Amino acid sequence: MLFSYNWLKKHVPDLPEPEKLEDGIIFHAFEVEGLAKAEGDWTLDIKVLPDRAHDCLCHLGIAREAAAIFDLPLTKPIWEEVKPGDLEPLLIRIEDEKACRRYVGRRVNNVAVFESPDWLKKSLAVIGQRSINSVVDIANYVMFDLGQPLHAFDADKVEGGIKARFAKPGEKIITLDGDEVALDESIFIIADDVGPLAIAGIKGGQKAGVTKETKKLILEAANFDPVLIRKIASKIKLKTDASKRFENELARETASEAMKMFSAMLKELVGGEYGEVVDVYPAERQLSPIKIKPEFISQRLGITIPEGEIKKIFSRLGLDVKEEDDGWLVAPPFWRLDLTEEVNLVEEIGRIFGYEGIKPEILPPLSAKAYRAEHFEQQFLVANLVRRALFKSGFTEVYGYAFTDHGEVKVENPLAADKAFLRANLIDWLGTKLKENLIHVIFDDEPVKIFEIGTVFPQDGWEEMRLAIGLGYRKKIKGTEPPKELEMAVASVAEAIGWSGNLPRVTESASADGLHQLVEFNFEKMVDMAGPVSALPEKEMLNQDASYRPVSPYPRIIRDVAVWVPADMGAEQVGEIIIEAAGELLLDKPILFDEFKKEGRKSLAFRLVLQSYEKTLSDGEANKVAEGVIGALEKADFEVRK
Repeated sequence: MLFSYNWLKKHVPDLPEPEKLEDGIIFHAFEVEGLAKAEGDWTLDIKVLPDRAHDCLCHLGIAREAAAIFDLPLTKPIWEEVKPGDLEPLLIRIEDEKACRRYVGRRVNNVAVFESPDWLKKSLAVIGQRSINSVVDIANYVMFDLGQPLHAFDADKVEGGIKARFAKPGEKIITLDGDEVALDESIFIIADDVGPLAIAGIKGGQKAGVTKETKKLILEAANFDPVLIRKIASKIKLKTDASKRFENELARETASEAMKMFSAMLKELVGGEYGEVVDVYPAERQLSPIKIKPEFISQRLGITIPEGEIKKIFSRLGLDVKEEDDGWLVAPPFWRLDLTEEVNLVEEIGRIFGYEGIKPEILPPLSAKAYRAEHFEQQFLVANLVRRALFKSGFTEVYGYAFTDHGEVKVENPLAADKAFLRANLIDWLGTKLKENLIHVIFDDEPVKIFEIGTVFPQDGWEEMRLAIGLGYRKKIKGTEPPKELEMAVASVAEAIGWSGNLPRVTESASADGLHQLVEFNFEKMVDMAGPVSALPEKEMLNQDASYRPVSPYPRIIRDVAVWVPADMGAEQVGEIIIEAAGELLLDKPILFDEFKKEGRKSLAFRLVLQSYEKTLSDGEANKVAEGVIGALEKADFEVRK
């Protein structure tokens, strides 16, 4: 978001020069993504993260941060309450108190709506906002100053009172931008006795829009459920400056502060007669202080900070401290919704004090489950031994996701429905990938052999390293024994880590038809079992001649060719002829899948896998390659079998 340096300076008169301000904010609060000169001003493009969007998507929020960081006095303009006259009170009804937490409104008569003065237009222009008219511009100014979105309706176009309710089936609204939005029961709106006036927290409607002809106003400052606003904005595909603030949640107390400033600025700029402020606040938020001991802060930061310094930092941040016999009660200001527990206060002290000042670097006490650095080195070395052993046995390493659709540990805020749990084992995912890969093997007797070394999250809450190995065939082939082949691979792993006994199995599974075999081990115990392990020579771990190319997104086509050759001729010689004739569409070397001798000569059968990196091959294109291969073989005086 863009912030005006001159605007910030209204709140912190002694604000440092823009470059120093930029450095201070970066080191202690947010990332400043840009600093640019404007007309007689500077703009700071500050990346306000979601955890502070509730109080820092406004100039006052950033000014508070700057004042705390640089230990400077903060000036908050004092707006006198606009005394109400004899106007009829505004009727406000909230039909869903969870959706609308607070609604503050008042009537204003005899206003003059005109073009905004230059100072107001320039203030908004610096941060990328266009001027609309004096009333709308003041509403926007207050929002960008305090963070509270506001709205003004043309009271002559409002029939009856104000209702905060969910829309009814079939209702529609034309927004101020001229777009028609179909409403339903999931969309919360502001309405009068006849129909919708605005999509709550997102956009006003044309019906009661303020124009230069407007003489009477209804002012609004409300607080809505952030999750609801986010869902509605996504559903109707309409994101606004207001919805961005509401969906990150706002302190409910800010609504009354904003109404006071809104009214005072309007009175000064457009005049008018003001009715009483009607504040419908069904359930006031209870602010709870946080109990903390000063030594807890020092323990967590790893450095002793004097109690006086801690209190001073709390005061700079607007936190009140009350000393008690067994610690302190620290009361966060109403606008800091993120300060709810002890560790939040520790973080605040750390960032304002300066992490660069925390010396010497001391690690916090290790938990009972923690390991020494030597263990992690041993774990790394054993993992490399296991990989090497399985590579030699023809296995390929795979990597699965820690998030899955089932498990013992549920994620509080999952990214998606199929990623709502932390995996409890490796074998489930490995078995699925085993079957998926078998679909793509070229020959029925070609096995898929895969393994994974990864972390799982059992219900006891401790992360655990596991090793899972899987082997499978697409069809039952004479001479193949998956259980025996897997046991041979396991034996090679045991030998590699210097262990003569059984490896610590966690679970194993086999398909009913005997085609798939999987086993999972406790890798942590394997590390403990391993004998003295030294680092492998670099030449054994790295293939200096390795190269790769991406996988083609297009399907492959198979063509087989068989040829009679002299009995003493090797398959490699014939393969070279095929490679040269097939050209770039041949995916890899031709695969020899059949060989026999008869009457003094030899038959060799090859499978050609053809694939393009540019398109899906047609049968005609594949046949043309096969014909070219056959022609090259016949030219070499070989008899191609039909």
